[in-house]
Amino acid sequence: MNSNFSKNKSKNAPKIDTIQNKKIVKLEEKVDQLQNKLNRSLADYSNLEKRIENQRQLFVTLATTSLLSKIIEVLDDLYLSNQHLKDAGLKMVINKFVSVLESEGIEEIIAEKQTFNPESMDCVEVAPGKQDEVVSVKKKGYRLNGHIIRPAQVVVGKESN
Repeated sequence: MNSNFSKNKSKNAPKIDTIQNKKIVKLEEKVDQLQNKLNRSLADYSNLEKRIENQRQLFVTLATTSLLSKIIEVLDDLYLSNQHLKDAGLKMVINKFVSVLESEGIEEIIAEKQTFNPESMDCVEVAPGKQDEVVSVKKKGYRLNGHIIRPAQVVVGKESN
């Protein structure tokens, strides 16, 4: 009897091994699939975090742009007043005002004697001068962190024939 049992056991052993191997292969494939899903999910989450941070920064920039536009209008008035009054105290206030704006990331768009750039400049007048070169600046333009707050309003040169 005992020898009969061992014969059956040895005949069934290869079947059990192949069944177990198939199960192991299926489980390993499932683990690989789940690992891939996890990696994709982590990458998606990382991209989402970056996108949310970029949107937050854009929102902050847009929210402050409105206020800064109004402040820049006041700066324009100070420049205009200084042209007429030529007061040393007013000049000091303007310089302080400009340094505060610069410390907050606002930079002036340099337009004088530059080639006209429609992305950062508005042409308000055409005058004799070198073709497509800014002859003068009517109103200064400003950027905040690379975003145009207000384009420079310029006079652009046009060669007369």
